[in-house]
Amino acid sequence: MKSALAILAICASLSALAASAAVPSQAVRASALLRLEANAPNIERVRAAVRAAVSEDEQIHQIHLLGGLHTRSNASGMNDAIVGDLRALAASPSRRIARSATFPLAQAVGAEEAIEILMRARESGLMGGEEVAGELARALRFVPRDQQLRYVQLIAAEPSRYAVDVMVSSFDKRLLDPMLPETRHAIGELLRRTRVVFPQAIGSFGAGDAFRYAAWLHASALTAQSVSGRPYADSVLAQLDDPQLDPRKIIAYLGMPEGQALMSSVGRRAPFAGAVRRADAYAHALPGSLHVKKLVDDIVEAWLKLPA
Repeated sequence: MKSALAILAICASLSALAASAAVPSQAVRASALLRLEANAPNIERVRAAVRAAVSEDEQIHQIHLLGGLHTRSNASGMNDAIVGDLRALAASPSRRIARSATFPLAQAVGAEEAIEILMRARESGLMGGEEVAGELARALRFVPRDQQLRYVQLIAAEPSRYAVDVMVSSFDKRLLDPMLPETRHAIGELLRRTRVVFPQAIGSFGAGDAFRYAAWLHASALTAQSVSGRPYADSVLAQLDDPQLDPRKIIAYLGMPEGQALMSSVGRRAPFAGAVRRADAYAHALPGSLHVKKLVDDIVEAWLKLPA
């Protein structure tokens, strides 16, 4: 079972990286964190390198490094210096320089100022609406609880699949539980309006689509449990038992760790019988898709190990 799930997870990770290409500074900033320790000497070196850069490309590279050295703990004691530099760079007459500084600046300041920075960037054309919504979704778990509802409302106001994918990609009870009830309700409404749709070609099974659907269903069930008390398993099984549900969505969820964990926790075959049969029928209808066949075989194997 692990091999098929691993392949799907790897493909989904590649898809997520591709989606983040709309915000290239994120990938660069993440890699920078792996290369440089966020200590005062490193930060001073990078600040000097930003000032000394002889080309825009080099300066943008150093800005990415500088943004990656801002930490929430401020262990270096240099956060204020980093933010000061980023503010100045975000006001640069060069749109490329200003854009490269805007992403880390919005993540480094408080919630209210971050919204102002992102809205200005959208109005000036430095950032697109989808990028702004994605940044808001990425920051949601770090925003004070009395500001989270506004963030969710701004995300919902932008019809962005990317932002919802960002929000649900790391969704868990640790995000939901501290939230105010009205924020959790707003997230539930947002998820209901942004259901994942697979491509029309029924023979197409993309790992990225599978990952997005599984993450969306997991987040939706967790939110329903948090808002109304409806058990997580009930929400998921109601979806999987729908005879109109695309069978690819059944495979997507049950092939992910969350689906495997749910089968194990429910501990009986009967609740999953209809869904597993439909997934198996879909796989056998596509004899050329060896990956789908292997994934469904693993799902069936796990299901058969459950008590009848």
